Amino acid sequence: MTCEEAQELITALVDRELLDPERSSLELHLQECAVCRLALEQEQALKQAIGGAGERIHAPSDLRHKIVSDQRIFPDKSRSARRWRDYSWPKPQLAHPALAAALVAIAILTTFLLKPRDQPVSVAALETYDLFLRDELPVRRTEDTDQIVKELTRAVGGHFHPMGYDLTAMNLRPVAGLVREIDGRKILVAIYQGQGGTLFCYTFLGSAEDAPPNAARFFDAAKKMNFYAFSRGRVNAVLHREGGVICILASEMPMEKLLALAQSKAKPS
Repeated sequence: MTCEEAQELITALVDRELLDPERSSLELHLQECAVCRLALEQEQALKQAIGGAGERIHAPSDLRHKIVSDQRIFPDKSRSARRWRDYSWPKPQLAHPALAAALVAIAILTTFLLKPRDQPVSVAALETYDLFLRDELPVRRTEDTDQIVKELTRAVGGHFHPMGYDLTAMNLRPVAGLVREIDGRKILVAIYQGQGGTLFCYTFLGSAEDAPPNAARFFDAAKKMNFYAFSRGRVNAVLHREGGVICILASEMPMEKLLALAQSKAKPS
């Protein structure tokens, strides 16, 4: 099971709606994947927070009165002058306020749950990696490293330049570069390939807030920098910030190896 498949099932697991064999496969994946275990913990915390918020919600008396007296909710079929508490409810003084509070809670929770969650630009950028592997990303290959750097830097008006790393010790060399625009932000992409596999280096202007909220954070005491590890499907990624520039290294290599690579190449501002 991949991380992407696992994270699609985590909500069902937390809600106790996941059955075998998917449940067994997911639990096995969680034993081996720290990133998905963190996603599970956050989903559990979110469920507890929503439940606690629902229990603490109390509708003001004027709002309760508006709800229970609204004929769209409680239509007065007889059109008489009877008050709402004259209806044959077992305990109207208790039932209606409770119902009003429940309606308010449902409205608030529905708004929260249905609110679209924006995908961080750091996660959206990794789609480029998948497109490249499927030969669906048109790129112009070149062995001229300087040309790649110049073209990418020119594409952003010289405001910043792609992070350039010497990865020949890992049997990787730059083979192509391109510019992707996500939510109006230009992202420079340098592609490395060789016997060491495939590695993407994403560079763009941003801050640490561009790291996914469920990313695992590692602090390098020697360089006094934070590194954020996350995954998208089978692709692992490590994000760090140098000044106002964000760098993401993405590859299918093991996360611990990719994290060590990012830490070795990062340069504190």
